[in-house]
Amino acid sequence: MRFDLTDLLHATAEVLDAAGPLEPLRLALAGRDVQVSFAEFTTMADQRSSVDRLAAATGADPVLSELGASAYTYTLTADLPGGMVLVAGTHPTLNRSRPERSTSTAATAALLRTLVPWAQTLAGLPVSVSGLEVTDTAQRLGVQLLVDGADDPKGAMVAASTGVTALRTAPAIPFGIDGRGRLPSGHPVLISVM
Repeated sequence: MRFDLTDLLHATAEVLDAAGPLEPLRLALAGRDVQVSFAEFTTMADQRSSVDRLAAATGADPVLSELGASAYTYTLTADLPGGMVLVAGTHPTLNRSRPERSTSTAATAALLRTLVPWAQTLAGLPVSVSGLEVTDTAQRLGVQLLVDGADDPKGAMVAASTGVTALRTAPAIPFGIDGRGRLPSGHPVLISVM
């Protein structure tokens, strides 16, 4: 199945709208998959609550898996329209203080919708998009586009940065190119060509 970023963005925004308020999350969109995880500081109880909201929005049944030593994971897999799949799960909470939240699930869904025109433009260009990540740190939303540029990294960066303003590039370590700029929506973006 061909990677269609536009369809993934629409489907993910709809799930977030249906789920309502969730804890700060990280979305990884690639292939036909939407992977949902939560910010490192999010407690296990809050992660479980968010997984339950995603389950209610998608009709999926969460699975509790005991790992031993009082550890567990709580995950769900849901089929989305068009053969797409949403996977969400918990992780151990790191001992970090929780920042005051200035972001929201609704703002994340809105950001996904503002990315659709850019994704449609990219679909018509000679660029191989490997994935897109949206991260909610509780204080800001971040976007990273992952691009395969094995044959021509500079050309891939030029194509992938179509519509991006104030682009600054630097070699990525150990290989590739990273570029930071502003999307047409005004949001910051990191484009990583590997």
